[in-house]
Amino acid sequence: MALTSAIAWPNDKTYLFFDDDSYHRYSTVTGSFEQGNLDVATHWSGMTASPDAFTWWGAGKAYAFHGSTYQRYDQATDRVDPEYLPPNPPFSLGAGWPGLPDGSGGSVNLRTGVDAALNWGNGKLFLFKGDSYLRYDMTANQVDVGYPVKIADRWPGLFIRDLSAALYPGGRYAYFFRGNAFQRYDIDADHVDVNGTLAGFSLAPPPPGALTPARLLTRTQANGLMADLIRRGKLTLKSPAFVDGPTGIVSPTPSQRVRVQPAAVDGIRYTNALNTTADFFDNVDQRMLIALYRLTRWINSSAPDVSEIFHLGIGHGSGPSNDCHNQGRALDLSAIGGTLDGSAFKKSVQTDWGSLPPRPGSNIRIDPSVDALAHALFTTAFRYATYECEANGIGEANKWPMPDLGGSGRVIYPDYGGDPQLRHMHQDHMHLQVGRTTV
Repeated sequence: MALTSAIAWPNDKTYLFFDDDSYHRYSTVTGSFEQGNLDVATHWSGMTASPDAFTWWGAGKAYAFHGSTYQRYDQATDRVDPEYLPPNPPFSLGAGWPGLPDGSGGSVNLRTGVDAALNWGNGKLFLFKGDSYLRYDMTANQVDVGYPVKIADRWPGLFIRDLSAALYPGGRYAYFFRGNAFQRYDIDADHVDVNGTLAGFSLAPPPPGALTPARLLTRTQANGLMADLIRRGKLTLKSPAFVDGPTGIVSPTPSQRVRVQPAAVDGIRYTNALNTTADFFDNVDQRMLIALYRLTRWINSSAPDVSEIFHLGIGHGSGPSNDCHNQGRALDLSAIGGTLDGSAFKKSVQTDWGSLPPRPGSNIRIDPSVDALAHALFTTAFRYATYECEANGIGEANKWPMPDLGGSGRVIYPDYGGDPQLRHMHQDHMHLQVGRTTV
């Protein structure tokens, strides 16, 4: 039997699918094989055959590609969403995935099928076909400009064509398959570091919860994910002191709030707009720290080059001691800075959004035709927040579909469509939180 697709799931399991409509299950957190030759139709309700490609999307949804059609799979109900099943007509790639190339002009045709797909954990999907691939933006819901490109031009050491499957279980490594071979890709070093055969495949396990939204992480999961980031050099704790033991992190304990110094996460500085010289942020819940790291990945996943996120508070606020700010579970994002085509920029929520006049025919004041940069940055930050932070509920109460700009929910910003008083109070920042507002 031949491998057709692979996917890592937020339940800390990884699945490999084969052309005889069976699949194998692996434990993502141990890296080991658990059970094989399971029947797809029996265990993946609504899918009658192994998909050609399968990718996690987020917000409880995944997409399975079958030739020129696709299905959406729901994590909560553990089945294909009913609208993607007969007697409804199949959903076509050409109609449902804007910008997929059709083969004209000598480009690869992804409307007829996808070889492999994976979610890179930064608001981008990668879709592979033949010797090419493209990057799909989850915020704009379209193919990024400049794609497709050749695999060989961007992925050092990777199979140059005809992938069988791909998966990213979170953490440092992704995996790519062709025929009976696999390669492990080191994301931090940006190159292939392991070659092997499918018979000997195992995962270098990321910490538990690597694909779980920040809002659903347990304190213990966040603690392990934080330790992994420290070991990888993505951030540095000032206090409590980070102590690694033989079996894992000793300090901080999962319940402790932390101080990050310098005030940078994965190369992006979190600058307090009220005290720009402060090179730290403190009193941060570890679940929120994981949210901050994931925000840096989303906001810097493509041009422009973001180097700084300005905020009006992370671990402190003016409310009661048990609110999300004073418990280190919220971020008030006030501006984003960096460079675009060699020129420095700083886009302010207040100046470039909250102070704008109403726009006729739209409930969003930023006009992408006038300020494409501000629109792209703030819509990406918003979409990220709906996937990782509280969106239209708290914890498990967040339900698909995630809110769109102009709606209500727990992400609050200048054009917030809920309580007018909350909208008035958020003309100069975007509020993101993990957990309840007060506990």
